[in-house]
Amino acid sequence: MNRTREQQIAERRAQIPDIHKANYDKAMGRKSLRAGTKAFCLMCVGYMKEEVRQCTDLACPLYPYRPYKTSSKQASEGLSFCSELK
Repeated sequence: MNRTREQQIAERRAQIPDIHKANYDKAMGRKSLRAGTKAFCLMCVGYMKEEVRQCTDLACPLYPYRPYKTSSKQASEGLSFCSELK
């Protein structure tokens, strides 16, 4: 049985933790490439922000653009790249 794009999106969205659904919706609504990158990276590591930050897949084409990374300046100051959304 062929599922429509809308059905696939609804099934995927049902698996996403509530805190990340708005970002997924933004990405799927074609409103933000950054949201798409964030959604993909979070999906890749099971929606654990710290895992995105500690990603070791240097060959991933999204690696240089991943969210939650820490810049060298911010690391020395103990600040993260992206604060938690609340």
